[in-house]
Amino acid sequence: MEGPIITCISIGVYAHALTRGNKYIVKKEDRDKYRIIGNHGKAVWISKAHFIEGNIEVPYLERWKFDDNPKEFDLVEVTLTFSDGSERWSLVTTPQKLVNHFKKEMEPPGFNIKHLIITKTMDHDDIEKTLKYLEVNDELTEASQSLER
Repeated sequence: MEGPIITCISIGVYAHALTRGNKYIVKKEDRDKYRIIGNHGKAVWISKAHFIEGNIEVPYLERWKFDDNPKEFDLVEVTLTFSDGSERWSLVTTPQKLVNHFKKEMEPPGFNIKHLIITKTMDHDDIEKTLKYLEVNDELTEASQSLER
């Protein structure tokens, strides 16, 4: 008899064994872990925090685009489009652009932006890698806001 199906939502340190969105059959279970056969073909115990129960479709990032010119702004808006058609937006900056931003007169003199992503450069590949890293660790939703049109 096959065990229940679970869906991976976060890979954590298990990139060798898990893929976000993949379904796995539970071989054994204890209070806080599942034993599954990972992508590498071996049985592993992995925290339940990396899964949701059931055969669930997990939307994935299909594409993203700059909404602002990264050469003109310190905080650049990007739009994220997911496989289920939903869209989200975030702000992207670099450490140096953030320093430049705070050199300007601003009131109040600080802010808290949960949807601010800081990358090493504004290079397309650096942003892409960062977005993918956030996605496979189930942090991209937290690092962005829903975009309702």
